[in-house]
Amino acid sequence: MVHWADYMAEKIIKERGDKEEYVVESGITPSGYVHIGNFRELFTAYIVGHALRDKGKKVRHIHMWDDYDRFRKVPKNVPKEWSEYLTMPVSEVPDPWGCHDSYADHFMSIFEEEVEKLGIEVDFLRASRLYKSGEYANEIRLALEKRSEIMEILNKFRDMAKQPHLPEDWQPIQIYCPKCRKEAEFVKWDGEWKVAYRCSHCGAEGETDIREGNVKLRWRVDWPMRWAHFKVDFEPAGKDHLAAGSSYDTGKEIVEKIFGWNAPMTLMYEFVGIKGQKGKMSGSKGNVILLSDLYEVLEPGVIRFIYARHRPNKEIKIDLGLGLLNLYDEFDRVERLYFGLEEAKNLEEAEELKRTYELSMPSLSSRLIAQAPFRFLVVLVQMPHLTEEKIIEILKEQGHVPAQLDEEDLNRIRLRIQLAKNWVEKYAPNEVKFEIQEKIPQIEISKEIREALMEVAEWLEGREKFTVDELNSVIFNAAKKRNIPSKKYFKVLYNLFIGKDRGPRLAPFLASLDREFVIKRLRLEG
Repeated sequence: MVHWADYMAEKIIKERGDKEEYVVESGITPSGYVHIGNFRELFTAYIVGHALRDKGKKVRHIHMWDDYDRFRKVPKNVPKEWSEYLTMPVSEVPDPWGCHDSYADHFMSIFEEEVEKLGIEVDFLRASRLYKSGEYANEIRLALEKRSEIMEILNKFRDMAKQPHLPEDWQPIQIYCPKCRKEAEFVKWDGEWKVAYRCSHCGAEGETDIREGNVKLRWRVDWPMRWAHFKVDFEPAGKDHLAAGSSYDTGKEIVEKIFGWNAPMTLMYEFVGIKGQKGKMSGSKGNVILLSDLYEVLEPGVIRFIYARHRPNKEIKIDLGLGLLNLYDEFDRVERLYFGLEEAKNLEEAEELKRTYELSMPSLSSRLIAQAPFRFLVVLVQMPHLTEEKIIEILKEQGHVPAQLDEEDLNRIRLRIQLAKNWVEKYAPNEVKFEIQEKIPQIEISKEIREALMEVAEWLEGREKFTVDELNSVIFNAAKKRNIPSKKYFKVLYNLFIGKDRGPRLAPFLASLDREFVIKRLRLEG
């Protein structure tokens, strides 16, 4: 089965022709925190670009920050006083938190740093700089010249949607007052480079030259203009932009008839959310999960894998609860499949998974970097006596990682140890959490179970070194020869050590504890 990104790459080459360079684009307005749903747009463009590169093509990935959009509303997490900046460009609204040059810069900087951690190469462009540098001046003038034709296209789609036509004085541009920087009213265009304006906010009026950067195209004209300007071949979009008669449909006609370029190919992507969270995430509402939040519990490779394995038109629900353990198990299995260290049951499925892994990685290692099983780390990090180095030692002793580790292996193991600690603190359900009991709990223990515990203690006492499998056999056999029901037996064992009826896999858990402590507890001493 062909991976969806490869299918799209082949389609682009076929329909756009063999080009020296293909351009893929993503874009976001930094009106609030850029969340894991917004990231899907960038990643969809990235992975299609990755697939094109794998076919030997040169690719430029542009991510457009629409930071010259106006400040429309004050989000919940921003002081109400910021209403005085409404209608100014978001790139010129002050940062409410005082740590960045502007409101927009605050959100853009966070996201750019997050993307850098994923190793994704992308050309971040800022609309504010492009407009102010005069780069779009010719296109703005062209839009003014062809205002009637643009209106005709937009009205045609408004007819389909049974919406009223645009007013006769509608213009394809908006103007920022050179004095107060708020949105000003259009008065007239001189047919060349000057646009007259009147500002109702500060009372200023006069003319501004299109090349000075105070004039901006409206969204439905700006988007198709950009496609032509940067010669974009592919850009994914949310379903709101791809609904019938929406901005992609109008943009397709505008870019062809006004700007002389074919609309880029596209893919509709669905929302991304967190399992159990209600409602759609919104950066301006503040109810968001950022990539930074995922970094607290997920390796960068796992994050990329989540997005790569889901077709864009399928909703992603990331499970930060118990499902996260399964996610790590699956990722590690696919990684072993890729490096030929695990046999596949279904060859066709295995090939797709291997390709998904390949597309998840900006650069591939020549070997498998040591995998510390996340599920087991969750157990180990809850043992207060275990240092990071001791955890690594246990992983080696129990055969989870190689005996010889280089710096790359150790860095990955240490990262996973920290991620497991974070998960236990923030998201782990109570059924996974435990505390080693300092004293023997008051529980009823039958004579047969006492004898079985003593047998395991005596076996441990005579061995400084043993395998988890050997310990597992001793624990089971001690109960089996006395006909002790497993449920009853394990309930006692778990209560003795963690004060709960259930817990982690017993043999690896006991093998990770101090041997003398385990012997003493099994003997019911202290």
